[in-house]
Amino acid sequence: NFLQKRSEKGFFLMVEGSQIDWACHANDATWLRAEMLDFDSAIKQALEFAASNGETLVIVTGDHECGGLALTEGPDKKSFKPVFSCKLHTAALVPVFAYGPQAELFTGLYDNTEIYGKMRQALGVQQ
Repeated sequence: NFLQKRSEKGFFLMVEGSQIDWACHANDATWLRAEMLDFDSAIKQALEFAASNGETLVIVTGDHECGGLALTEGPDKKSFKPVFSCKLHTAALVPVFAYGPQAELFTGLYDNTEIYGKMRQALGVQQ
């Protein structure tokens, strides 16, 4: 398990759920659900490691939204029906979630290009 290995210098690990984007381009809710569950599992492992380690910052975000997904009321009023508005990227805001040391740097509303600078700040690396 990569996360269990120790390094004097620490590590940077990027995990991408690229097929979430592909599923949204295809407007395929079943595929999207499967990919989101896989991504959720990866996030869970990262958060568990960060909670036990205490020195790990976990950042979860996306580079854009795709498909314009909305969840509408299902026929029995106890479920929902996924509805896509397009097969392209949208201008929807993309959230950023952070957990761990310096997570407070990632609050608020900002352009996603600012994430790099915030990561450098969290690491104490000057620009």
